[in-house]
Amino acid sequence: MDPKPDYPIEKTYGAFLHRELSVSWLVLATLMGGRHRLDPDLLNRQFSYLDLGCGHGLNLLFNAAAHPRARFYGLDLNATHIAEATARAEALGLTNVHFALADLTTFAAGRPGGGPCRDWPETFDFVVSHGLASWVSPEVRQSLVAAASSVLRPGGLFFCSYNTYPGWLARSPLQMLSVEEALRAGGSTTVAGIRSAVATLTRLTGPEGSWPLGTELPALRTLEEQLRPMPEDYLAGEYQAAHQPLYVGPMHRLCNGFGLSHIGSASLPEMFPNLLDPGRRALVEQGSDAAMREVLLDLAIHQTFRRDLFAKGIRQPPAPWRRQALADVTLHFSAVPDNWETFGSSFGQLGMEPAFLAALKDLLAEGPRSLGELMEVFSMELEDLVLRLSVLFWSGGIVGTLSTGAEGQQDDRSIAAFNRRCLDLMTAGEDIEALLSPVLRQPFPIHRLEAFFLQAAGADLPVEELVPLVWMGIDMAGGNVNDAEGRSIEDPEEAMAQLRQFGETFASGRLPVLRRLGIGA
Repeated sequence: MDPKPDYPIEKTYGAFLHRELSVSWLVLATLMGGRHRLDPDLLNRQFSYLDLGCGHGLNLLFNAAAHPRARFYGLDLNATHIAEATARAEALGLTNVHFALADLTTFAAGRPGGGPCRDWPETFDFVVSHGLASWVSPEVRQSLVAAASSVLRPGGLFFCSYNTYPGWLARSPLQMLSVEEALRAGGSTTVAGIRSAVATLTRLTGPEGSWPLGTELPALRTLEEQLRPMPEDYLAGEYQAAHQPLYVGPMHRLCNGFGLSHIGSASLPEMFPNLLDPGRRALVEQGSDAAMREVLLDLAIHQTFRRDLFAKGIRQPPAPWRRQALADVTLHFSAVPDNWETFGSSFGQLGMEPAFLAALKDLLAEGPRSLGELMEVFSMELEDLVLRLSVLFWSGGIVGTLSTGAEGQQDDRSIAAFNRRCLDLMTAGEDIEALLSPVLRQPFPIHRLEAFFLQAAGADLPVEELVPLVWMGIDMAGGNVNDAEGRSIEDPEEAMAQLRQFGETFASGRLPVLRRLGIGA
């Protein structure tokens, strides 16, 4: 089942992209939090970035393409992950990203003098670890934090995300039951086993949740609905035996013990507890210190996943410097939903004044605006505006970008070449599912059918002439066209009609959004 629970490697995991691992997002989050000075012009220098437990390496590949002058490194103990990452880096033409099959515990005292990482940098500006802390034994977790601290330069940033309690308390019975079913079947946790365990747990809650398990853990009755949209690779990995969610207090004390100080969250709204309703906000604010307020915050929002930011030595940003750096942030429209009134977050649905949202929408419809301009237009205090933008940026409808310097145009050409290669891989069937925005310097989700239309859009033809090209590409790639329920359409005429309908919607709605973000321009 899990022969090496300290460091499970018998499974490969799904390849997923996370905007919060993008360098541009990390720098912007640090700037907005205001607890540590990380200069935005770092983006224009030859910085270095290390991913501990990089998996398939997709996040490193997109970062490397976004910042061609920087250097990116990833290690993982799963040979399949590293083989896939190395092959994709070559296929995408990236020379500034390097992968190694290596154990992070060898980095606990600094970069090892031998082995595949011996020529890597001595120190890094960024060290990231996505999800790994809650997947390894306490001994390996300590080595993870020690490794991050030992190779992080003074003032550098450590991103560490992990599943947490109390949000995982209700999910723990599902993990336990999935593991037990797998053990008795003589294999590893499977999606079928997880869904069977969900059905069993739902029945065990009793009629309308009236049995003891249902009254103590009512969230169990909604598990099936919660898990339905999740990718199967994610589910199979999330509910196996090695997984052990963490409380924030012990995790922060572990990091503090290695000289890493908590400075905020890459989940932007979570840096601002005053976004909470008055009742919960008052309870969080009564915490005796910052660490206790984090504990109370997790309890108040029933936290399930943290994206913590730590610094190795805090540099308190001077108020005038931070004010100017924030004023220089540029805001762009990404995609505004029809119902632009409330925004989802770990705090629940957050609302904003309709008049403010309408005015902001009108301003940005005319083109990008700096945060400094918005301060003048709305006669609003900086911190009040940052508070609102933390919600809007998190929603994805509006994005904030930092200056990329005079060399940005050269980088844009490099990014365009990277995107063309991505499109070739996507239309050939690879599961990349994103392109790189030169505006954001972050991945932007693209599904496969959009990739076919975007590839053909370069011909600058009307939709009715694009559709046969798209159909030909799909057929050559051995793909198919699905109906609204996801079923394959066998009739060619019906498939072409479906493609025409999709193409018209794509051309009028999605394509302008992509072009605003520099994709397919």
